[in-house]
Amino acid sequence: MKPKVEYSKNHKRLTPLDSEFVMDNKKFKYYNKWFTLGAGVQQNLTYKRDVGFTGGADFNFHIKRNYFQAGLEVMGETATNFTNYEFHLGYGARYEDKDVHFSAFIGPSYSTGYAKMYDTIYSRAYSLPGMYGQVEIVKKIAYDVGIGVALYGDVNKEQTLVGFIGILYFSGSYRGKKRMVLTE
Repeated sequence: MKPKVEYSKNHKRLTPLDSEFVMDNKKFKYYNKWFTLGAGVQQNLTYKRDVGFTGGADFNFHIKRNYFQAGLEVMGETATNFTNYEFHLGYGARYEDKDVHFSAFIGPSYSTGYAKMYDTIYSRAYSLPGMYGQVEIVKKIAYDVGIGVALYGDVNKEQTLVGFIGILYFSGSYRGKKRMVLTE
């Protein structure tokens, strides 16, 4: 029995969801999950504050051929004084080959934290929804490990933040060594 061949709307043949390939005697899966972790700088465009610290982590996954993201960003004036915590979900697109990974996501966010009162003390609490967007590009060190950058923005009624994060990329594509088949 032949496997079912799927085609896109423009009649291009689609890669089956469970497909694997071999590179350097290692097996990898085409559709895979990945995790990024990093730190960088952010700018609060609403309050015109000095550039501050941001750190983040994202878990990215697919359901069939659709990519999703769930993540967290922490922000503050310094790496030890967080004043904003932001959780986000996203829907996006991904491109990857053996040397580079590129993805973009957009979706809802939820921010909680403290705003400055009288430009000196963080005392006014807020918790509210917003919109989040992120683009990341990674140079792969190995097929499933890389280093890159992510540019993000978060908008809500309290503030607008943009940030730049250096990230470490870890893919779940590795499936083990290729087994050698002996024939006579």
